[in-house]
Amino acid sequence: MSYTWQTVKQDRLRKRVLSSLGLMPYLERCEAIELGELPLHCELYQFSPEAPTIIFLPGIGTYSQLYCELLSRMSDQGFNLVAVDIRGHGCSGGQRGGYKVSEVVTDIRQLLDQLEPRFRGPFGLFGCSIGAKLGLAVAEQEERIQALLCHTLFLAELPPDIWHLMGWNSLWFSNMFTPQLKVNLRLFVDIDNLLRNNPMGRYADRDPLLVWDYPVYTLHSTYSYPSRILRQELPADSAAIIIGERDEILTLDYTRNIIKRSVQKFDLIVIKDGNHMLPFDHIDETLRASSDWFHSAFEKQAAPDNRLESVSLINATQTPLRS
Repeated sequence: MSYTWQTVKQDRLRKRVLSSLGLMPYLERCEAIELGELPLHCELYQFSPEAPTIIFLPGIGTYSQLYCELLSRMSDQGFNLVAVDIRGHGCSGGQRGGYKVSEVVTDIRQLLDQLEPRFRGPFGLFGCSIGAKLGLAVAEQEERIQALLCHTLFLAELPPDIWHLMGWNSLWFSNMFTPQLKVNLRLFVDIDNLLRNNPMGRYADRDPLLVWDYPVYTLHSTYSYPSRILRQELPADSAAIIIGERDEILTLDYTRNIIKRSVQKFDLIVIKDGNHMLPFDHIDETLRASSDWFHSAFEKQAAPDNRLESVSLINATQTPLRS
């Protein structure tokens, strides 16, 4: 990568943002990994070669470094955490905001190929928001993923309401004629409302690594990609959905409907009074719940017959209830 003066200024700005948020001590623990010609940028928080390894996929528009507190503290619970900047995002190469779900699946499979010789424990996948949809696509095709945790989940086959259905159908039409047309994320997601209690909100317009504009083909691929879980189980031994009780993007009722309709059995973890920004606004509860679930999944403590909808309701003062 050739560093122009503009690149230097952006790098300095990003460091000021991360320092202001108090994230630098966590970032100093991570090891950067670059994969392939793109390249795909990943950040590793290592516990030990024998520990389970969890691949983390960030939410829409974001990148790995913003989740470093959650990732670093989760690693301390006995996991290797590998956070991925999806192609076109963060420090990864590619057209800004540009990817197809099939490309992401290929990228993660190549990452697994690189991680296998180094780490001997089982592999899990933790997808956040849009990352949950991408993580599901990986887990449906990759037998090395033994545990899948989705922070919220939507299926193209089950639109939450008629407005989502109309919007997703319009993306199909637009993709036919203007696949490269850029669409601003703020037009269909109330970012200001999501970030109202988040310290990073005041830096959102100044962070050069955040993605606001997406080509139509990316959105079409993401929101139309078919899932298999309504008709067949995952290769993974365990799967769960974690969601805030008051999620502004996808409701708890919608999540329950996915679990009810799915052939795949899911645990359901509900963060009491939680919103959509769980990894930022409810970090302690999210950390405790996700770490607890992954330990349980990897140790196979939960009997398969009881995994249809085992609900943990968690708040800041309670110990997570294990299913």
